[in-house]
Amino acid sequence: MSLFYYTNTMKILIASVTLNALNSLTIIVEKLRNALPHNCVLCDNQTEHFHNHLCQICRNDLPLPQYLCLGCAIPLVHQQPFCGQCQKSPPRYKLITCAGYVAPLKQLISSLKYKENQIIARELALHLAKRVKHLIDNNQLATPQYLIPVPLHKKRLQQRGYNQAALIADALASHLNIPVLDCTTRILNTTTQTELNAAERRANLRDAFKLVDDISGNIVAIIDDVYTTGATMHELAKTLECKHQLQIQCWSIVRTNIE
Repeated sequence: MSLFYYTNTMKILIASVTLNALNSLTIIVEKLRNALPHNCVLCDNQTEHFHNHLCQICRNDLPLPQYLCLGCAIPLVHQQPFCGQCQKSPPRYKLITCAGYVAPLKQLISSLKYKENQIIARELALHLAKRVKHLIDNNQLATPQYLIPVPLHKKRLQQRGYNQAALIADALASHLNIPVLDCTTRILNTTTQTELNAAERRANLRDAFKLVDDISGNIVAIIDDVYTTGATMHELAKTLECKHQLQIQCWSIVRTNIE
């Protein structure tokens, strides 16, 4: 037996043993971690696995109406793309949401944005992914080539420490196998929009975003946590459309002010 053959055989054997040892160690660590408390963020009961941040009962209780208008997200009584109003005035962009701004989604979003509970983004993204997969499977929605999170201004990002829209987009990318494209930046540090009406929101956000990278695809989805008047997403969409011919979708966890 040559020295070369012996050396290569030993290398393969050592690599195999090392890989098996690492796999065994990973399984042991996971079992140990799963034995520690891992409570549901809503009811505080134990979840099935430490990767889960909601128990199955609370997951099942998250609102997800069967039919929503793809223009304004109002509930529909049967499957159709748009409500009567949106059929009369077709929306520029399709709007995909889980539900209205209601409990417990409202509490989860608040905890994500204002209580630094970043892990909630995974559960919210999983919930939205269910809606998206259903629409794609039923040929009601084209699969986007990229997910584009609504960017935060650098000062707001420094204050919060993270962008909740980016966290949701990253989790959606994992669930849907669609890459995230970080191609925009927020150049205006706009004032809070909580007390502004639709016209004031549009004025507040005018020219707030800038495109900083090219987009190679032609179908993209803008990602945010809450959709109210659409001013933020529509202004970002307008920025994207300045240099590209795109089919743009707006995805958010919830839709507020549905009348």
